[in-house]
Amino acid sequence: MDNEKLITEARAKIIWGESAESVRDYLTSNGLPDPEADEQIKAFNLERNREIRKMGIKNTLIGVVLTGVSGFLIYYLLTRSEMPHLSTRAGKGLGILMLGAGYGLWKLVNGIIYLVRPQSEHQSISDLEE
Repeated sequence: MDNEKLITEARAKIIWGESAESVRDYLTSNGLPDPEADEQIKAFNLERNREIRKMGIKNTLIGVVLTGVSGFLIYYLLTRSEMPHLSTRAGKGLGILMLGAGYGLWKLVNGIIYLVRPQSEHQSISDLEE
């Protein structure tokens, strides 16, 4: 197997979330020298972490916006209405806003995890984006 195809397949394995040890074994068993295999794996892991951090920035921003807007609207709704006389329509709106705030918090926490510890994720990058 030529080195270019071997390196391309190893990169794909790292992006798909396979462990560095198994990819290193794959590279060395197909004739790539140990130092070169280690160098390539390091570069692939850096690339994977960079992509996960990009997703983390996106998720963090989405989470901040959703949580902030929902929180502000919940506060506004609760201060403008009297709780015992809260209409059904306002109650439904409050429920939807609380779902939006919950989803925003979930995105915010995931985004922070992706930013701080991208190597803790072992799934494929395409699976993480869903």
